[in-house]
Amino acid sequence: MNKHFNSLCLTGLLFILPVCPATIARAQLPETSDTNAKQTNLLKDELYFGLTKPGGETISEAEWQEFVSAVITPRFREGLTVLDGSGQFLNSSGILIRENSKIVILIYESSQEKNQAINEIIETYKRTFQQESVLRATSEVKVSF
Repeated sequence: MNKHFNSLCLTGLLFILPVCPATIARAQLPETSDTNAKQTNLLKDELYFGLTKPGGETISEAEWQEFVSAVITPRFREGLTVLDGSGQFLNSSGILIRENSKIVILIYESSQEKNQAINEIIETYKRTFQQESVLRATSEVKVSF
């Protein structure tokens, strides 16, 4: 009987142990120490701009910088972030396209004006550089400064 009881206990522990590390890890997460930091709910848009024109020509760094200066910055003077990217997608013909890209991150207070400004940026880019699309990903974020 004692031998069976020990086996049963060991089997029970095997089912319980995988849960324990996650529970212990959660219990040890540090609390945020800066209680003075004020958090604000804002919107975050990530815009993905492909850098290859339909004929295979690449949008130059100078052309990109001109676009940022003339089109994006006037609409988001409070700030933005630009990252270099490399991605792939299926075009409207079902062909896998790989290309370098620029990712623009915008964080702002929700308003019809800002939404319209982003739509204008996207449409201007598509028209200027003969692009099929610009990917836009919007999410709500909590930020503190």
